[in-house]
Amino acid sequence: MKKTIRIVSAALALTLGASSVPVQAQAVKDYGKAKNVIVMIPDGMSIEAATLARWVDEDHQLEMDELVTGLVRTNNANTPIADSAPAGTAMATGNKSQSPYVGVYPSQGGMPGAENFDENRSGSPIANHIEAAERLGKSTGIVSTSNVQHATPADFSAHHPNRNNFDSLAEQQVFQGMEVVLGAGSTSLMKEKRQDKEDLIQEIKDQGYQYMTRPEELKNITSEKIWGMFDPDALANDWDRDSSKEPALSEITQAALTILSKNDKGFFLMVEGSKIDWSAHANDPMGVVSEILAFDKAVATAKEFAKSNEDTVLIVASDHGTGGLTLGNSSTSSGYDKKPLNEFTDLIRNAKKTGEGAAALLNEDRSNAAAVAKDVFGIDLTADEIEKMKNTKDGDVAFGQIISARSAIGWTTEGHVGGDVALYCYAPKSVLPLTGLVHNSEIGQYISSIMGTDLNALSQELFIYSRAAFEQKGAQVNFNYNEGNPILEITKNGVQYNFPTNRNYAIVNGEKQPIGGLTVFTGEKIYVPQGAIDLVK
Repeated sequence: MKKTIRIVSAALALTLGASSVPVQAQAVKDYGKAKNVIVMIPDGMSIEAATLARWVDEDHQLEMDELVTGLVRTNNANTPIADSAPAGTAMATGNKSQSPYVGVYPSQGGMPGAENFDENRSGSPIANHIEAAERLGKSTGIVSTSNVQHATPADFSAHHPNRNNFDSLAEQQVFQGMEVVLGAGSTSLMKEKRQDKEDLIQEIKDQGYQYMTRPEELKNITSEKIWGMFDPDALANDWDRDSSKEPALSEITQAALTILSKNDKGFFLMVEGSKIDWSAHANDPMGVVSEILAFDKAVATAKEFAKSNEDTVLIVASDHGTGGLTLGNSSTSSGYDKKPLNEFTDLIRNAKKTGEGAAALLNEDRSNAAAVAKDVFGIDLTADEIEKMKNTKDGDVAFGQIISARSAIGWTTEGHVGGDVALYCYAPKSVLPLTGLVHNSEIGQYISSIMGTDLNALSQELFIYSRAAFEQKGAQVNFNYNEGNPILEITKNGVQYNFPTNRNYAIVNGEKQPIGGLTVFTGEKIYVPQGAIDLVK
């Protein structure tokens, strides 16, 4: 079992930026303590999207339903409508942030939940639950249906002010020490695709992970560390999925729980149903329902585990709503209370594929749109709908709009919306559940409380502004851009210490030396853990 690393609780000077102001500890309620924590995020799922999925489901109920405990306010530190990067950061760190920051403290505050904005911490990395759990000796993991470098899984496992810098986020994840990484995203690990030409797939294998690309490999796990990339970019929507090529979200969730639960000190797991959001961006009701129902099956898996292991807390919360989906549109301005359920749901329930899956069947000029619509959705396109198919940029959007109009499903945007989302929480008798109207950052604080961690103190240990700290020790500091893979070069008493960014070690006299955390370059400053400072004599 892994060696426990003690979390430093005393404030360290020169921690964030050039400031020597210690970070104040978060005052959190004592909810009790849990050995295992599972956080599940249905990305982009609004309350009304869940309502639609429930109506489409044959039993008209969701596994999540019995866990409802409240509502979540999703606003960013500086704006009312959230993006996945800052919203996930809030849950992962207990601090609201701003777009496009991943695991980074905001540069602006002022919105509810961010009234205590500290400009001295602006733009600095902040510790997350995975980093805290690892230092308690727990096992950790992330699961997603998108590429794992995407905003939400990255929020829990990496740090960068730009959510689109997949190369840096991927490298940090590889050196973060997690036991389980499952989903998609091998493109950002491949030597031929990365700007720095690093072969991270080989690095993953060298670290002892069982690296998997096929679903059948989940049935023959031989290692205590697994890394599964079942698509170069993102998994297919569940209704479009080829089960021989890609596993279901419930299957990879089960695999993650099987591995992580072997640790007698417990675990932390984050599971994201990523493409609820993507489907809602496309205004595709079939995709939204497909992905909510697939996510709900994964919730059933996690709920069964939690109820069988009474030292486990399960939290489910969306990061924001997407699309502004409504059950009812302009066609139901009158007669809305006379329209039967099947007119809202039949076309969606009987679809053979989602809008994304149907769009993949279109030929280049979309001359087969009518045939695809007939085969997949069982409808005859009108002349206006055929024209829409030809003139709408994205085929999934076109199919989504057509089926939505025929099903009286409304959309207000192809972007995010600012409404509250549902909070779901299961806790054993020894732990109080999180309830009521809460900020997304309070989810992060709740997790810290039940795991017994102090993420602000850990931030002070893990993310020290390197130049100020090393120069205070009398060392010379040099930044080597190194063709896109920067290295912090520190020289003292004739010895050079090289700290490759996004990695958890230094190179001294040709040998790797562990430093107890990542070297993080934010584009302006390099932050290192206390172990790096201590290494330089």
